[in-house]
Amino acid sequence: MKMVGKSLVSGLLLSFLCVSSAVHAKSETLEQTGDFLQWGIPTGAAFISAAKLDGEGFGQLMEGAFWTSFSTHMLKITINAERPNGRDYSFPSGHTSAAAQGAAYLQFRYGWQYGLPAYMLTGVVGYSRVENKYHYWRDVAAGAALATGIQYAISEAGWSVTNLALVPTFDGDSVGLFASLKY
Repeated sequence: MKMVGKSLVSGLLLSFLCVSSAVHAKSETLEQTGDFLQWGIPTGAAFISAAKLDGEGFGQLMEGAFWTSFSTHMLKITINAERPNGRDYSFPSGHTSAAAQGAAYLQFRYGWQYGLPAYMLTGVVGYSRVENKYHYWRDVAAGAALATGIQYAISEAGWSVTNLALVPTFDGDSVGLFASLKY
C-alpha cells in the first residue's frame, strides 16, 4: 500500500506540473482543464479509496459529493448572482466546490500527502473559472469553503445521512418537513 501512496503522490505532482503549464496557454485550454479537473479530482479520490479497499471512505466521498452538489446548486438558485460574463448563477462556483470536495476528502481521510496535490489542482480549477469570466474570486473561495466544510462534517465530525431522519408533515393546508440529526 505504501507504494500506491508514493506513486499516487508522484503522479499527482506530475499532473500538477503539466496542468500548470496549461495555465499560461490560451483560455480555451485552461477552461477545458478546469472542466476536466472538477470531475477528475473526485474520480481520482474514488479510485484511491477502491485501491485501498476503503468502503467506509468511499461512502463518505459519495455522501460529501451529494451534499456539496445539492448545497452548491441550492445556493446558486437562491442567490442568483450575476457572473462576470453577464450570465446567472455565479455564487458559489460549482466547478470549484466539486474539485475541493474531492481534495478535502483525500486530506481528511488519507492525510496531507494526498490532499495537498489535490488542493493545488483545485486551485487550477478556480483560476480557470475566474480567468474565463465565469466567476469572481469570492465565488471560487465560497465553493471551496462550502465543499471543505461539508466534507469535514462527514469525514471528521461524523455527520452522516445514517444519522439523519427526514419526515414529511401534513397539517390541514400546510406541508412541512421535520428533520432530526443525531451526532
